[in-house]
Amino acid sequence: MVVLVPMARVEIIGPKNRFFEAVSLLHEQGKLHIEDLTKKIGSGEMPIDKMDVALGQASERERMEDLLIRVRAIIKALQLPGAHIDEVARQKEYLKLWKLESGELSDEVVKIIDEVEERTAALAQSQSEIENEISLLGRYEPILHKIQPLARQIVTTGAFDSVALLIERRYKGLLEQLKEELDTITHKQCDIVSTDVDEDTTAAIVVFSRTYSVPVHKFLAMENVNQIRLPSDMQGLPFDQAYDSIRERRKTLPDDLKAVRLELESMSAKWYLRLATVRDVLTDKIDEIATIPKFGQTEYAFVITGWIPASDLSELESEMQASFGMDVIVRQLEIDEKDFENTPVALKNSKALAPFEFILKQRGTPRYGTLDATWMLFVFYPLFFGMIVGDIGYGLVMLSIVLWMRSKFKVNEGVQLATSILGPACTAVIVFGVIYGEFFGNLLGKEYFNVIRPLTLGWLTLPFNRVEFVQVFMVLAIGVGVVQILLGLAFGVVNAVRTKNKHHLYEHGGILTFLVAMAIAIVIGVFLGNLGGWTIWPLLGFAALSFAGFIYAIRGGGIMGAVETIESVTGMASYIRIMAVGLGGAIFADAINQIVLKTAGGVGNISAGGLVLGIVVGILLHSLNLIMSAFSPTIHALRLNFLEFFGRFYEIGTTEYSPFRKTGGEGQA
Repeated sequence: MVVLVPMARVEIIGPKNRFFEAVSLLHEQGKLHIEDLTKKIGSGEMPIDKMDVALGQASERERMEDLLIRVRAIIKALQLPGAHIDEVARQKEYLKLWKLESGELSDEVVKIIDEVEERTAALAQSQSEIENEISLLGRYEPILHKIQPLARQIVTTGAFDSVALLIERRYKGLLEQLKEELDTITHKQCDIVSTDVDEDTTAAIVVFSRTYSVPVHKFLAMENVNQIRLPSDMQGLPFDQAYDSIRERRKTLPDDLKAVRLELESMSAKWYLRLATVRDVLTDKIDEIATIPKFGQTEYAFVITGWIPASDLSELESEMQASFGMDVIVRQLEIDEKDFENTPVALKNSKALAPFEFILKQRGTPRYGTLDATWMLFVFYPLFFGMIVGDIGYGLVMLSIVLWMRSKFKVNEGVQLATSILGPACTAVIVFGVIYGEFFGNLLGKEYFNVIRPLTLGWLTLPFNRVEFVQVFMVLAIGVGVVQILLGLAFGVVNAVRTKNKHHLYEHGGILTFLVAMAIAIVIGVFLGNLGGWTIWPLLGFAALSFAGFIYAIRGGGIMGAVETIESVTGMASYIRIMAVGLGGAIFADAINQIVLKTAGGVGNISAGGLVLGIVVGILLHSLNLIMSAFSPTIHALRLNFLEFFGRFYEIGTTEYSPFRKTGGEGQA
């Protein structure tokens, strides 16, 4: 069984005059998860004082934080260079900047900022303004285009104002009512000209005396009339002139935007590497100062405690010995089960299993000392997904899409993660498609089962048609559920032993004993009862064992132990959803094929036109079923794993392993 990465708890003690050297070494090594001693010192658990940040260090941190904000703003404005960033050059630049004293580093960063900040900010603002203007004018142009036939007929003078409206044609009659209301407001110094611009829209221009401009606009606003409001810099222009101005402006804006972006690209190529390195150095310097209050001190010594992977402990001891000799002592502390809850957790899995860590963490970080459930998701998620969908055709389409996305989006981490999870699931769909004999439903026909050599496993013969043999499919689904829940309870027992939790041991062990003994008693009673009276004694023995397991479940979990025992039995039945959802998709696929056949003309009457139409209908409906098959099975597969399976053993911790580590010039781009 796979367990989480074994951790060692260490205490580092040394003279205060070597404190900053020790912190720098730990930062460089990047393996120690720092334990914050603040609470333990405050509660009196550790009779030492909290390490203080010197006044000069506090001001240095504030200064560097201000500079970091400015550097990040510049990086955000620039564009990631298209060419690959030279990591060797960045590492070299990082080491150069890291060796500078605090004041020298600040001066160097300010010098860099002064060279690029103002121009970068101006270019970024210009880019944003041009993009917004393109978007804004793109909305206005088609609207103004619709009212041009009217706008060119209207000639307004300084004594008159105008408003353009767009209304749905079915409400065109309301213009007469609008005219009556406006005549009242303007004392009949108003006119409305309208025309249909398309089958759904009517455009209207209202011309009225400028004397009544305020009440007219107020009235239109209160009535929620759909007015066409020009951009602020065109408010005084007639609509036809505004339209011409917008068209001309839209012609020049793309060239303006291109020029701004080219200059930003040029600046990125020149400055991005150095700015990214400055960001990393400032981040690391700030982290070192920010970490100081987490440590402890006495009058003459410093105290650092933390967690490190057990395999890296010897390396830490060797480096401390080489740098400080006997001045600094590294001591491994004992880890009690009471410490497990706060022990940082690190997962270490193979490349194939690593993507499933993302799904696992949605449940929560596992508690230290328990089993790593990543491999369980790797096995059971594809298994359930494949059992539900189980179609060769759908599986091939899904797998093709997954492979295409992996090839198309090689640098997109999200896509690579998702496809790494879906790849095994799609493969399982194909495997179960072979078992069920399904290729886009029943396209293979009954002949498939005569071609494939049958495999007999006791009462089960593979392949089998799950639509016809529903009972077989149901038994398989429940059987998988029984195996997974019993496995979950067994893992719960293992976790209880590892964490020395007596109550969980009694509860999970009792439920497991109850279920296994009860199952054996039922088998003896049903299948071996005809062998004679000798079966009564083992039957009674396993029944008694089952009862004892139930008592221990209650002893470990109280009333919840009884509830969990019953819920474990009902939980097995919930795996019927594998059959129900899978059967629904298979029947839908078969129904689609029947629709296609009838659309094509039926058996013996298929025409060329009907065949083409049938194929089109089939593609559309199978695509719909494919989409449903991609989402619904995922939900049910995750539900069964998270609720029914993980609920038997998975314990959530509070802390994820996060080592005190430098970016080392290799921070994120």
